[in-house]
This record gives sequence, structure tokens and C-alpha cells, in this order.
Amino acid sequence: MAAIVTGLVPILKTAVEASTDYKGRTLWFGFLSIRLITLYVAEMPWGKLDTDFQCNMTAENSEYCRRACFNQHFDVPVVMLWNFSYVLFSVSVLMMELLASQLRHSLIKQRMKRDPGSQPGGEDSLMGVKGHGLAKKDMMIDFHKQKTTLLVYLLCVGMRVGIEGTFLSVLVFWHLPKIDGLPIHCSTALCPGPYQCLVRFDSEKRMSIYSLATISATIIVTSIAFFLYSMCHYLIFGRSKLESVV
Repeated sequence: MAAIVTGLVPILKTAVEASTDYKGRTLWFGFLSIRLITLYVAEMPWGKLDTDFQCNMTAENSEYCRRACFNQHFDVPVVMLWNFSYVLFSVSVLMMELLASQLRHSLIKQRMKRDPGSQPGGEDSLMGVKGHGLAKKDMMIDFHKQKTTLLVYLLCVGMRVGIEGTFLSVLVFWHLPKIDGLPIHCSTALCPGPYQCLVRFDSEKRMSIYSLATISATIIVTSIAFFLYSMCHYLIFGRSKLESVV
């Protein structure tokens, strides 16, 4: 539990203290937190997967053949792949954070150039930007005006759909069949057998996959909804309103 609290603190601190906001920002950081908690809970039944894998073998070479059957059955990474998908999801969120920070920095520098009197010491430096009065004010990114930022935002949302779609497919088609509760028939070159094996506590392991799949599917649906909304609201309808005004 200490590890999950340590991971949640910087996420929530960044979400609350940031001075640059954009559409859906709080929601994405909320998904980051929920995904981290779900990942932590889902990994618990898989902590002793090696010992949970049992086979009907004789005492002679039983441990060696059991491990050989284990490697044959679990031929794809499980927990490590879950963690890697979370890293990719975090990157898609942090990319937008990096762009928002850079955009804020650029806007303040433009204001300082238009108003040299507010620029401390007359130097165009990072310290001067941080010392400017606008640096202490909250800013909301207007996607109607910042079209380049909007395209990057849509790219980040599209990345989340791709990442979570791939992760959901791996869960359903790779990991879930490994613990379907059916006997595992094993025969390797060094341990011809054949042997019958099973994975203990398979119901808990399936439940952990269901929980991850539910969160992943929710992120996919939400991301698609945000993508379509942003496309229609800022690009299609926004352009039609501009043309009607002109």
C-alpha cells in the first residue's frame, strides 16, 4: 500500500496544482489514478504464479519439468506487460502536459515582449518568465484559437485509444485463455510426459483481468467520445461559425 500511495501523490499533486488547464485534463489524471490503483490490486493474485502452477509429476525431475511446463504455458509476459501499458498511458497524458507548459511559457514571453516595462531587468530569460505576473495566474487553453495544440491533443487522445485497445486485446486473447480453468496438457522435448497441470486460484486471476479490462474499455469509450467531441466542436462547428461571422 505504501508503494501505491507514493505513486498517487505526484499524480494528484500535478493535477491539482497545475496552473494551465484544458478540456478533460482532470478526467485523464483521474484515469491515471484509478488505473494505478486497479493495477496494484490486480497484481496481487499473480504474485505467486510460479508456485500456483502445479502438475501431476513423480518426484524424479518433478521441479525441473514443472518449470519447463510453466514456461511453455506462460509464453507471454503478464504483469510486466500490464506495467508497460500503464507507462505508455502515462506518456500520452504527460505529452499534453509538456505541450501545455511550453504553450504557457511562450504566451508569457510574447506578453513580455509587447510590454517591456513588466520584464524584470529587461532580460528575456526563464527567470524573467517565472517572475512575470501572468505566471501566477491560471490559464485555460482555448482550442478554438490554438489549432496546433488541438491537433496534438487529438493525437494524444488517439494514442490512448490505440494503447488501451491493444492492451484490451492482449488481456482478452492472450492472458485470459491462460487461466480458463481447463487442464493444461504439457509435453516438452526434455520432459515428454505428457503431464496435466493447473493454475491454482484461477478465479481470482480472472477477476483481476476483468477489472483491468473494464477500466481499459472505459478509457477507450471516453477517449473516443472526447475525440469526436473535439473534432466536431472545435474543427467542424467552430469553422462553420467562423465562416458565418465572416
